[in-house]
Amino acid sequence: MKKLLNFLFSMQMMGVLIILFAFSIGTATFIENDFGTPAARAMVYDALWFELLLLLLTLNLIANILRYKLYKREKWSIFIFHASFIVIIVGSAFTRYVGFEGNMHIREGHATNQITTMDSYIDVKLEKNGKTSEVSEKFNLSSVKSDDFNERISVDGSRVDIKLKTFIPNAQTTLVQDMSGAPVMEMVAVGSSGMSGMQNFTLEYNSQKMVDSNLLAFGSNPHPNAIVFNYTDSLRMMSPMPMQELSMMGGDATPMAAKQWHVVSPRKLYDVGGTKLVIKNFYPAAKFKYVQGQDKNAPTLMVFDVKNGDYQKELIVKGKKDYLGKAELTSVGDVNISIAYGSKILELPFSLKLNDFQLERYPGSNSPSSFASEVTLVDETKGIKKDYRIYMNNILNYEGYRFFQASYDTDELGTILSVNHDRWGMTITYFGYFLLMVGMAWSLINPHSRFKILGRQSRKMKLIAILAFVLVGNSFSANAQDLKVVPIEQAKSFGEVIIQDNGGRFEPVNTLASEVVRKVTKKGKFKGYPAEQIFLSMIVNPQEWQTVNMIKVGNSELANELGIKGKYGAFKDFVNEMGQYKLSKKVQDAYSKKPAHRSSYDKEIMAVDERINISYMVFTGEFLKIFPNPNDKMGSWYNPTSKVTAATDDSLFIKKSVVLMSQALNSGNTKAADTYIDGIKKFQKKFGSEVMPSESKQKVEILYNNLNIFKRLFPYYLTIGFFLIIFLVTHILRPNFPIKWVVGIAMVILGIGFLLHTTGLAARWYVAGRAPWSNGFETMTFIAWGCLLAGFIFAKKSKLALAATAVLAGLFLFVAHLSWMNPEVTNLVPVLKSYWLTIHVAVITSSYAFLALGAILGMINLTLYILQNNKNKDVIAENVVDLSRISEMTMTIGLYFLTVGTFLGGVWANESWGRYWGWDPKETWALVSILVYSFVLHMRFIPGLKSIYTFNLVSIWSYSSILMTYFGVNYYLAGLHSYAKGDPVPIPVWVYYSVAILFALSLIAYFNYKKYNHEPETEEA
Repeated sequence: MKKLLNFLFSMQMMGVLIILFAFSIGTATFIENDFGTPAARAMVYDALWFELLLLLLTLNLIANILRYKLYKREKWSIFIFHASFIVIIVGSAFTRYVGFEGNMHIREGHATNQITTMDSYIDVKLEKNGKTSEVSEKFNLSSVKSDDFNERISVDGSRVDIKLKTFIPNAQTTLVQDMSGAPVMEMVAVGSSGMSGMQNFTLEYNSQKMVDSNLLAFGSNPHPNAIVFNYTDSLRMMSPMPMQELSMMGGDATPMAAKQWHVVSPRKLYDVGGTKLVIKNFYPAAKFKYVQGQDKNAPTLMVFDVKNGDYQKELIVKGKKDYLGKAELTSVGDVNISIAYGSKILELPFSLKLNDFQLERYPGSNSPSSFASEVTLVDETKGIKKDYRIYMNNILNYEGYRFFQASYDTDELGTILSVNHDRWGMTITYFGYFLLMVGMAWSLINPHSRFKILGRQSRKMKLIAILAFVLVGNSFSANAQDLKVVPIEQAKSFGEVIIQDNGGRFEPVNTLASEVVRKVTKKGKFKGYPAEQIFLSMIVNPQEWQTVNMIKVGNSELANELGIKGKYGAFKDFVNEMGQYKLSKKVQDAYSKKPAHRSSYDKEIMAVDERINISYMVFTGEFLKIFPNPNDKMGSWYNPTSKVTAATDDSLFIKKSVVLMSQALNSGNTKAADTYIDGIKKFQKKFGSEVMPSESKQKVEILYNNLNIFKRLFPYYLTIGFFLIIFLVTHILRPNFPIKWVVGIAMVILGIGFLLHTTGLAARWYVAGRAPWSNGFETMTFIAWGCLLAGFIFAKKSKLALAATAVLAGLFLFVAHLSWMNPEVTNLVPVLKSYWLTIHVAVITSSYAFLALGAILGMINLTLYILQNNKNKDVIAENVVDLSRISEMTMTIGLYFLTVGTFLGGVWANESWGRYWGWDPKETWALVSILVYSFVLHMRFIPGLKSIYTFNLVSIWSYSSILMTYFGVNYYLAGLHSYAKGDPVPIPVWVYYSVAILFALSLIAYFNYKKYNHEPETEEA
């Protein structure tokens, strides 16, 4: 037993538990993507084994805190942040077992105090002789695994066994021939009056059906005026009134006398007093059976075996998650039984009344841009009646209940609010977050911490202040001669005109043109022409440009449905011959789903719809909000199609100036076109100067767009970094090789590049009026900046660190400019309109830079091992040890930033969505990365994993968790973090080559390491 306990609470077991935990939750994200959220929760997050894993991990952490005496005064900083994880896990336990979530559905003008639980339950009620017995059990169903339900319930001396036999998700009924069944007819009826449209129905043997004003009966005659069908050796019909058989192809009718039996056949038309009947299909013996259908909104069918002594029955129950279960009743012996499946109703001590649901759409489209609920909170016990507005980042918090906007009814007259109640879990968890940040910050300055010890052991100059970082952080052209484009001079001049974009931001047309062309085509240029030339050409020649294949369709299934060959379609391809929008129904279905339930196909529908709407608004002139309203200087600007209320002359100018400019350009009269463009600029200055950006901001924005600093920098970063690594490694192998002048020049060039990079970020911040890290492009450019900053911080310890980060910065900027990244400066989507954006994203992306430095240093060290021989083995070993210390320090900083940033993201999520953790794939993979790097930094305690080679090997491959967190989740998994994602893209071929090269590097370095190195394994404290 002692040996077992020692193993369970050992560091080896700690490593196993961390990796098992990371693997489990990472796998769960793929289960969720392929089989849905219920499957992921049933198999992992809500499973008993997962709870036991967390419990064992917590106990192991407590045991190792005691074993290594982290409670000693000199180790208090380490103790605090390790103990914080215990507090966080305790808080999560309160959230799991005490807190609850639900949905509140309210229609406009109505009030409710009821919510339906997010969890589903099987509710059983037994009744006998006036006595009752009830059981309610939380029950999860998924396509891959479900809980078992097998209960024995007693009531008034009887014991009833109830067992779930089987279930059918998305159940639908179908009629199949079965010799043990009864005769069934499938019929179609069209009434003479009072009956709208065509009615399809089935008529089973010994059943009746009212159709129009007639009673149809099959097998029995309950009324003398019924139209009766019967079946013996043939199908017969008798009517109380004369009827006739009509030919489907026209022609004479065959009369059929009243009150006589007539043989009838399927697929023939019978007219009975003006009511027309067709027997579509006739089954002499058939049964209705349930099968799994394609309708995701269809209920789940559950089949229960119910047994009471010698009596036994099957009971079929329908229900589903997020819906109230309808009880099905039966009697087994002398016991009445009721079973229901679905959500429960919980009553709150107050109510909400929906005064107005507001859905704003993009101009000229059906696509929602935002939605909000205007509600009144009524708490009669406290005499409170207060109005609130609920939308993203603006939740309603009252009495521990948190309400946030989740979805809405398709008729737009009702809202669905998600409700969370978790006061104790949130409070304890937040306290754990506070301890975490205090402990990690303290450990960076504690002289007894591992971080400071590594700094002292380094044989080069001491590390400069790391906290300064925290303060700083607080395609080939195609031949386009067949396209009619406007002259570049007029395009540039028009690019200086200020425009109000769809989000309300005032910017130069130059900026909007870049955004439009990149959004629609997914390229910076189109057919070799700059964006402002394409944009103005679309305005001047809309009919011609509607036939140009320029709208990107990234989903091959959707392209095939639309009849588009390749990845680009023309605007006309999305409209049918009747002028109707082909994607209308698909768009409505996609937007009506909750974000977490949207498939990649749904997201592509929404993306293509956005591109089409953008193109439409350019072609129609609705995008050209370039005319200030003289009567409302702070309001929405006019476009040429607006209803103008300005003075006659101003109104005429607004209506005609763009048309006259277009006519001048089409006729080649560039001077006249220049006159109209200048007139628009003067009109803007006269009436819109109060809301227009300053001239300096306009110039900076256009200069920023035209210089494209980040795209120009990455080749220099890559080239300088690559050659600097070659020179430095050569110097290690041959110490007499002169590199001082090379290093000096490289540092100067990189320093200039870093200043330009910083200037670019500052310009983007100045132009946008916010921190420049709200989307994929911005975070990539910021990570590149952070990488280079980390390189300069560690440059005094090793010039290789600077060379490595230069390569990394170049790679990050290269990725930022791939076609599926969107570099436009935009107003923030609602969820990002929060001060948490600056804090959370800056800290998270900074961690990526430091962890990337650890990975590149690991590659350099493995390369050095490959170059090792008998002559240089000591020199290389010394350099590898020193670089490994720097790598461990930088990974420590990276892990701290990643952990703090992830949990700050939880705080932001609580502010936005009403919950601090929901196992969304993005936050889950951030936790996976934390666990992976925690394992890497604790490997020195685990026998067999203490070698420097192993540390450097794992430092490289562990960065794959970061890549998965940043790229994989955004582009390949479904989740709530859709605002930072691009289009789904196939895994580039170079990724496979990179993995193969790294594998070869790891293998060759291992054999050379074993040949020339020997490291005694000693346990470190």
